[in-house]
Amino acid sequence: MIALWSNPEFIRNVRAQLRPGRVAAIACICAVISIATGFAMSHQFRSATGPYGWGSELFQIAVWAQALVLAAGGGIACINSIYREKEQNTFDYQRVTQLTPLELTMGKLFGAPVFTYFVCLCLMPVAIFGAVMGKQRVSTLLLVYLVLFVGSVTIHALALLISLLTVRGSHTLAILLLLVLLWATSIGIGSPRYFQLGPCGPFYAPQFTEWARWEPARSTEARVVQSGVSEPMDVFFGQRVHHIPVLVAIDLMFAGWFLLALVRNIKRDPNYYEIYSPLQALGFAMFANLLFVAFFRWQSETPIDSQSLLLTLNMVVFFCVGLATLRNRERLRRILRAREGMGTSLLDITWPAPLLIVGTLAAGLIVVLGIENGRDPSVEWNGNFALLRSLFFVAWIVRDVQYLQWMSLRRGKHSLATGMLFLGIFYLCVLILMAPLGIYTRPERTAFSAFFLPSPVYLLDHGAWVIRPAIWAAAFVAQWFMIAGFIWLQQKPIAELSSSASSSLPDPAPART
Repeated sequence: MIALWSNPEFIRNVRAQLRPGRVAAIACICAVISIATGFAMSHQFRSATGPYGWGSELFQIAVWAQALVLAAGGGIACINSIYREKEQNTFDYQRVTQLTPLELTMGKLFGAPVFTYFVCLCLMPVAIFGAVMGKQRVSTLLLVYLVLFVGSVTIHALALLISLLTVRGSHTLAILLLLVLLWATSIGIGSPRYFQLGPCGPFYAPQFTEWARWEPARSTEARVVQSGVSEPMDVFFGQRVHHIPVLVAIDLMFAGWFLLALVRNIKRDPNYYEIYSPLQALGFAMFANLLFVAFFRWQSETPIDSQSLLLTLNMVVFFCVGLATLRNRERLRRILRAREGMGTSLLDITWPAPLLIVGTLAAGLIVVLGIENGRDPSVEWNGNFALLRSLFFVAWIVRDVQYLQWMSLRRGKHSLATGMLFLGIFYLCVLILMAPLGIYTRPERTAFSAFFLPSPVYLLDHGAWVIRPAIWAAAFVAQWFMIAGFIWLQQKPIAELSSSASSSLPDPAPART
């Protein structure tokens, strides 16, 4: 692999973004702002925060500025990187270069946001000055920038992946999605009421400075938290652990998943993009479930509510996995051509039902086992109904994704988008009709909602079951009949693609006499 400083893509970005005049202007601007901010804080807040507090405040402000520039600014630069090259029709030239997918990815990962790295470097003097005047330890300084760098690289990898998959007309939406994800990571994966995991991502670096303040070295007392915020601790499978190593580990693992998707696809034709292989997509779903279960606060809710919450999170995960594994006509035609006329298999006809059944069933069992081991023993719990709710979850996910698979194989432009539109209209109409029909106000009618919605995940318990057991069972069986129906419908386009792939193969060479 080529070293980063010798990578042609990295060098190209450095030369384009760090021109001498631009570098000098930004360095002067950062120096002037830093001097003005430091002078103002040293005089304005000296009496309010003590002789050393203003230094810590200055250090925190500098880190906030660096996080905004590096995470948000660098992420937007990465989103613009591949998208603009596609718009200018120059990205195809990069795909055919001799650079390996990993080398091209690393060149863009560190080359696209190189200007934001330079701005952060220009802000380092004022940050170090604030840390020294605030009597911060060297270890604190190193941890702050470790969190900032690792979190920013993760965001940049995600932004590059979004840029690679962005189509014309969705650029603004991609930037908004990135900003929403940045905000979400700054507050954690969920409410502290449900998850015992602190915020992850680059914006935790300035938050870390809130409690990582130290009194002057002239006293040998333990750490004093001036802001009243205690050191954050996470709970991983019941064990209390420090948040910093957990944060760095999670960010690095997510960065690895994003880089895997980039390396797989960055030199492919856009028609053949495949974010993950089926096994990799299943592995990512299990990784997400491991995070959910490992940090979940089991005794915060009843077991039924805990299972409902975790299965709701899995709905998002497996819909994303399902969308990533859908096969359009071009992808299926390529798969069939690679087999050189061997025809379709049972897996092709039923795809992606087998993968989703295995993944959703495994995720449901992980949630049930987690509740079984982590719940309060005195709380009532019925494992059989928990398994039944998980099976309803499996059937509902597979039904909708199988429908989208059938739609994506149909002829016409934007067939998958059309399928998602029809699916949204279906759910909207069902929700509108639920109220006048009294589905949720009359207990004897609640079971009928299971034919259309994932309501068993939230409503199915012993009391609801005994009122209408036959309806609940019929709704469960009906889901699998619908799945079989969508599989039958997609056989026709699969047969057409199989015949066209066979006819496009070259004729075998005649035998020599």
